[in-house]
Amino acid sequence: GPASPPEPGPSAGTPAAASPPRQPAEEPEEEEDEDFQFLLCEGCGQDSPHPRLLRCLHTLCPGCLGSTKPAGQCPLCHAPIPAAVDNLLVSNLQSRLKVWRQIRSSGGPGCSRCRAERALVWCSDCEEFFCGRCLEEHQWWHKKKEHKLRKVEEMRAGSARTFLEDTRTSCSLFCASSSHPEESRVCSIYCPRCERALCCPCALLDTRHAPFRDLRAESRRRQDELRSLRRDLRRRRGAFEAALARLRSESSRWEEQRERLRERVRASAERLQQLVRSEAEELGALLEARPERGRSTLAEELRSVEGTVRRLEAAERVVDRLGRYGGEQELMDMQPFVKSALLELQRLRPPEPAEMREPEDFAECRARLRTL
Repeated sequence: GPASPPEPGPSAGTPAAASPPRQPAEEPEEEEDEDFQFLLCEGCGQDSPHPRLLRCLHTLCPGCLGSTKPAGQCPLCHAPIPAAVDNLLVSNLQSRLKVWRQIRSSGGPGCSRCRAERALVWCSDCEEFFCGRCLEEHQWWHKKKEHKLRKVEEMRAGSARTFLEDTRTSCSLFCASSSHPEESRVCSIYCPRCERALCCPCALLDTRHAPFRDLRAESRRRQDELRSLRRDLRRRRGAFEAALARLRSESSRWEEQRERLRERVRASAERLQQLVRSEAEELGALLEARPERGRSTLAEELRSVEGTVRRLEAAERVVDRLGRYGGEQELMDMQPFVKSALLELQRLRPPEPAEMREPEDFAECRARLRTL
């Protein structure tokens, strides 16, 4: 058979490997700052190694999730938090973005194998950088496989968005069957009954669950399903935004009336003696201190609709980013949870316009002013 390649390391007639390239500070990326802020926690704005996706489809770090007040509510939209899952999309994008920063650093990435030479190519299948010598060994060991290689210099000329979109297909799903625990096999088949991906040997042995589906076809079906839900929610979001604008307008009108009443109270207090001034101060205290059921109800409804609009916005962002950057692993793991949350949003209805009655305190205040 063919002779095995030499062990990595310097050999006779080969110059000693250069010292590892110095890794200078990374160049700032304006595009990263603008396009990938969604990788940060939506609560504190910090990077998190373990982001969690809530039922309302907002993403929080464990710290923000554990310190929510009131407990059990999303701090952004005030929706209850019955469950949360790991946001695999954000976690995987963070890992791939670290690779991109290595590529764009002024010194360039070093070889992942020998760690001595500057890398020339990136293997998206192995997810490693290789110098020229280590690339030859890599090609020898994988001569029966077609690994996708890209030159580092060509990748440096691209954008972070292009890099993430190109590398999302490099992540393969591996079969989790217990029949071959020590062997990793790439999945290409989907079992609708088990709702999981299988490798070909496991699918052939498990004939009870036939017929199977092609994994890529199932991925496309799930993407289409999420896009359809997104289109419907986008239309529904318009109705909620209209309701929110109406409630804000009503709240503003009430505040304007409140301010006008305060001015009348001040004008009366200036024209009258101390007794009248005392009465005016009492009226001002009445307006400020006595709770108004109508105002409280409006504020609660306004808060609820605002939270729903934020959930709809979060749903649109999650589906868009899952479709743009998510691979098969994220889609298979996250789609049922995201779909369930979207269906829950689909069942919501914007509040019907109701007759807004003026709070009783306003009428009482006017009557006492007329008496003065």
